[in-house]
Amino acid sequence: MIRLKFFCAALLFCGFSCCEYAAAEGPGDEVPGRFDEYELLMRERPTLSLMTPQELEFPEGLVELWMRALRRQEPELQRLIIDTMAMAFEEKLEGLEVAVDELVALASADKQDLDVVRAALQTLIVLDIREHQELFADLAEAKGAAISEIVEPALATWQSKVMEEVWIDRVREQAASPSQMMLAIQGLAAIGSGGANAGLQSLVRNSSALRKLRLAAARALGVLAPEDQIKLASELEAESRQQVLDAFLGLALIEGIDSVEAVTTLQKFVSNPNSAVQSLALGHLYRVDFELVVPYVSGLLGSRDVNVRRWCAKSLIDGAKPQDVAVIAGLLNDINPDLRSLAANSLVDLAQDPRLKSNVLLEVEKVFSGDNWRGCEQACVVFGKLDYEASADRMVELLGHPRGDVKVAAAWGLTQLRVAEVLPDMLDHADSVFQGLKSGQLNARMPGVTFHLAHLCLAFGDQGYTPAEPLLVKLVPKSYDYGEYPRPAAVWSLGMFHKDDPEPRLVASLVERLQDDAGMVPEIELVRIMSAVSLGRMNAESAKDALAEYSVKTNLLASATRWGLEEITGERVPLPPHTPTTNTKNQWFLTPLTP
Repeated sequence: MIRLKFFCAALLFCGFSCCEYAAAEGPGDEVPGRFDEYELLMRERPTLSLMTPQELEFPEGLVELWMRALRRQEPELQRLIIDTMAMAFEEKLEGLEVAVDELVALASADKQDLDVVRAALQTLIVLDIREHQELFADLAEAKGAAISEIVEPALATWQSKVMEEVWIDRVREQAASPSQMMLAIQGLAAIGSGGANAGLQSLVRNSSALRKLRLAAARALGVLAPEDQIKLASELEAESRQQVLDAFLGLALIEGIDSVEAVTTLQKFVSNPNSAVQSLALGHLYRVDFELVVPYVSGLLGSRDVNVRRWCAKSLIDGAKPQDVAVIAGLLNDINPDLRSLAANSLVDLAQDPRLKSNVLLEVEKVFSGDNWRGCEQACVVFGKLDYEASADRMVELLGHPRGDVKVAAAWGLTQLRVAEVLPDMLDHADSVFQGLKSGQLNARMPGVTFHLAHLCLAFGDQGYTPAEPLLVKLVPKSYDYGEYPRPAAVWSLGMFHKDDPEPRLVASLVERLQDDAGMVPEIELVRIMSAVSLGRMNAESAKDALAEYSVKTNLLASATRWGLEEITGERVPLPPHTPTTNTKNQWFLTPLTP
């Protein structure tokens, strides 16, 4: 067993001083790390949730007032009222259906102000008024882009065919503005138009058209008539070595097909030298059958494109073959953090199969014993989730690693293993980190330092390791020098140590932390929340009044104080009286006078 007490602080200081440089080894590295992915035990025990917020009520007579104002012949006032109605409807104001006829009349009136037309149509769409689709379409054609860009997406969403012929003509002629062309393409795809094939194919083939329009047309064809596009996709594949856009167009055309002809064409695309094309083709093949990707793994797993590597990895993971476990474990070292996480989580899943578990443990152990920080981090995750206690000694060693990512993963992994034999070493390390923070050798801004100290503090409380109490007590007094998480973790663990044992001095300290909500520098909210939890867990009768003081709101602190009171009294604490409040979220510009 390695004892860290005498050299851990020096090692940590050296490691943290070089973190600034170590943190930027490659484009897949993230600074300061993904530390919040490792769940803190105190957030789970207990699980706190926000109280149900009070209902919001609208001022009485609001709709009637707006209707009177809407009938005034003042375009600016009408526009403001109409836009406000849409916002109010989205906030659940009832009774606005009385405005529908008035809105339709305003939208269809001759020589109507364009802003009023726009506002009226937009609000009718928000109200989901579909019976006037013909009117909407007529206004879109008559009023131009300002109205069509509101109306046409709504018609597409409703799968209305009232503009189908207009959209087909627009695509066939290719003379409209790019925004109008895009509306037509998307509308035709949404309604499943059967007459758009020729026009869309012509657009796909038009090398003078904008790329985004050609791609949109190809995607639309892939939705409308995918089996009819294989010939065109094959032609585009043949031309794609000279123009990579042709490859993207061809792939979009056959995205949803799994026929033999489509698979053959996709396999040709995989040989394209462009990695983005390879990735899309592999993704299509994977969706047809993951085994179609396997023949390409040996040649493409080393690709610089993470998306190519990901499809290769997923095909091996789905295959779940013993001989592929080593390759998957090798991806724990991958430069991309998302792919590393995929490999780690997949290895955990594979280990549930008795045929594969020994392979998984063996191959991850090889990575774990290496010096690649990425692999060490992910191996901690794998072994922590698998509860592989044999990894505990190596995790303790990794607590002193120069990378914050590894420190946090190791500390979290130890909270999952719960191996009592390494608790003294964990305490030595935690004490060294505390001393480093206290002396200024370390600081809370250094990547990972506060998270991994917090995990260690939580492990002591979870496992009832009372020799850690003197260290935890030092973290109770208010200080911002230790970061956001070590102090609430210490408070939570002290509550675990003193369950049903309201030690007077500790109770007084936690009540003081709970009530420290005033002044220029109030207490950290999470410290106050965990103080409430620990006071409840300790059955601190003398703290009931302090807990009750904060139990009537709707935030997490109120939930924590209510939980604490229920632990002490053994009775459910009733919710505060329901008092509806007036909805002023949007600061309605026109509201009834209150009596």
